[in-house]
Amino acid sequence: MIMGFAAFVRIRLIDMPLERDEGEYAYTGQLMLQGIPPYKLAYNMKLPGTYAAYAIIMAVFGQTTRGIHLGLIVVNSITVVLTYLLGKRLFSRICGFVAAGSFALLSLSNSVFGQAGHATHFVTMFALAGTLVLLHAIETERPAGFFWSGLLFGLAFLMKQPGVFFGIFGGCFLLWNEVRRRPLNWHSLFRRLGLFSAGALLPLIATCIALMAAGVFGRFWFWTFSYAREYATTQSFADGWAALNYAIFRMFRAAPGIWLLAALGTFFAACGSYK
Repeated sequence: MIMGFAAFVRIRLIDMPLERDEGEYAYTGQLMLQGIPPYKLAYNMKLPGTYAAYAIIMAVFGQTTRGIHLGLIVVNSITVVLTYLLGKRLFSRICGFVAAGSFALLSLSNSVFGQAGHATHFVTMFALAGTLVLLHAIETERPAGFFWSGLLFGLAFLMKQPGVFFGIFGGCFLLWNEVRRRPLNWHSLFRRLGLFSAGALLPLIATCIALMAAGVFGRFWFWTFSYAREYATTQSFADGWAALNYAIFRMFRAAPGIWLLAALGTFFAACGSYK
């Protein structure tokens, strides 16, 4: 019902014109389907993961506005399911349902440009999948799970640079889980961290090799790392803080009830943990 509600809202707006970033992703994805690598004829500061995701979506659903938004519905529905599974695993089924419903509603909000197929949708999907696989790997202690978890976090980063913080979170959580075990097993710690790190780095390494083979690695590195770093550092801390406050206010105003309930839940959960 949650996925159906979200899909119903999106289907009503399925022919909405492409937003600025959607147009960029769609154009580069279309070029990729024609055999032209990213950063050859079109380039931006973003990593190429979302370009590749758009290419896959358009190959499946068609190179149209409707096809792109159908792909967004699929990605959003997968993320809703992952949110439910994570909430259920950490707390209970009812928490999973509430989390999934809250996410579905918030992801439709104009305050986060939820109707547009931004890179955020893809980052979130891979980050949630990586978190679930990491929790399963810690529980079962299967080495392959740590590698696959890292791979999913690496794909989250490949969708857009800020996704790297989810990978850092995963690595820190894994390290914390290993250090608190008694007796501390250094061999297990380094092995699991090594597998996780190898998986996290693989998408970027494979991308670099592919773009090097296509002859566009120099442009790729300039736009996504060199220029992006200079672009990001032109903004002062005060400007960034003001932008963050404005974004938080927009998101809170869009659904104050959900955010207040989340704050209360966090408070009571913290009180329970403290006791």
